[in-house]
Amino acid sequence: MPDLFEHTRTTEKLDDGAYLFPAFCLPEAETLHQTALAIAAKNPFRNLVTPGGHTMSVAMTNCGAAGWVSDRRGYRYATTDPLTNTQWQPMPPTFTALAARAATAAGFPNFCPDV
Repeated sequence: MPDLFEHTRTTEKLDDGAYLFPAFCLPEAETLHQTALAIAAKNPFRNLVTPGGHTMSVAMTNCGAAGWVSDRRGYRYATTDPLTNTQWQPMPPTFTALAARAATAAGFPNFCPDV
């Protein structure tokens, strides 16, 4: 059966160096999902607070050498999770490979993600 949504899965250039890759990771979506759940088991998703005191509506976690955090003191990268006071988990190979593959497709070969 033909893919009824194939026309919606073409690469779209948004600007110089910025692309939209619909369905880019669809074949590995379940693996990526399970990997994210494993990360969240040790460094839970949380809704960060902005410097202005507002709670963000999107929950997030991090992995890699540092994680993006926000609180009343400001936005920054931190090497430890402020919720658990432990280092973030290493970047999983599935995430590293996906980020490198997407960067190459966008014209940035040799990209080595670390967070």
